Amino acid sequence: MNSQYQTEQPWLPFSEVLLDWEQSFHDLMLNDQIRMLAYKAAINAVVKPGDVVVDLGAGTGILSQWALQAGAKKVYAIDLNADILNVAVDLINKTPYADSFIPINKSSYEVELPEKADVLISEIIGNIGDNEDFQPILYDAHQRFLKPTGVALPLETSSYIVPVCAPDAHHNVKNKVIATLNDNYDINSLLEDKGTVDVFNLYYDTIIAKSAYLSDPMLIQRYHDQWQQSSVYDKHFKTIIQQAGEFTGFKAYFIAQLSDEQVLDISGDNIQDRATSDSWKHAYLPIKNPIKVQHGDELIFNFCRRYPEQAKAFRQIYQWHGKVIRAGNVIGEFDQCLG
Repeated sequence: MNSQYQTEQPWLPFSEVLLDWEQSFHDLMLNDQIRMLAYKAAINAVVKPGDVVVDLGAGTGILSQWALQAGAKKVYAIDLNADILNVAVDLINKTPYADSFIPINKSSYEVELPEKADVLISEIIGNIGDNEDFQPILYDAHQRFLKPTGVALPLETSSYIVPVCAPDAHHNVKNKVIATLNDNYDINSLLEDKGTVDVFNLYYDTIIAKSAYLSDPMLIQRYHDQWQQSSVYDKHFKTIIQQAGEFTGFKAYFIAQLSDEQVLDISGDNIQDRATSDSWKHAYLPIKNPIKVQHGDELIFNFCRRYPEQAKAFRQIYQWHGKVIRAGNVIGEFDQCLG
């Protein structure tokens, strides 16, 4: 799958249409090498024989299967998508573990389990980290599903943002050259759903090279310790531009500590060696009007996450706005908002 995308090629942001995921996107995830290797290693390290496991957002069931192979006596597999959960049932029914697999087609908030779990597994992470609304979901799951001595996988997740010079990505966004998997995923429909016609008020799944960084990456939010941190925030940043170029927006990504020894880092940019994530890629947050910057310019900006007044499931608003200052003068401003 890695041969089917290129650096600075914007893709429709799949975390924004997760309730519409069908088999083609799950196939993309199943072929995502860094995702699969990291999760399999972490599950093998964490799940012990006899454990009760909750797989939250089970999808096609591969994480459940690995947990059962590692010795779990029972896996409660929770997923909202009935069709995809049926794929998981078919998968597990072809293994010796069918009697130990309990599929639950509900929102996790509606689920009441008959017992507490030893391990909570989840992979409801977007490429910004929290763009699949994992914080309230996982906080609730920690409180209600997990034993006090239980272990969650991942242990923590940190989100980062960095200004970039990505002219090809910006050009493609401006001209609405947006890749997708098939006709079921449409950029115009997504923009309409978000209530905007401005292609710059949306982020995109895009590989952005580290050579495009205009400063060092900055931490947006770190979720850990039972996910008690708020998913609503307004973070203020100041950074100094380290190389001349055209500031076209931001790259965002996450690094997850899945287990004590296993880290999942999606910041990589080497597509040919499969050091990138086929399914997550990175998040590219463009600005409408690029700003030519020089070494020493100051970039001041806010990155905000909040919910609309009438929030739909998995619906959040991101806003990135700020200005570039040179010798005390504002040389450019931007204000983009995903509503």
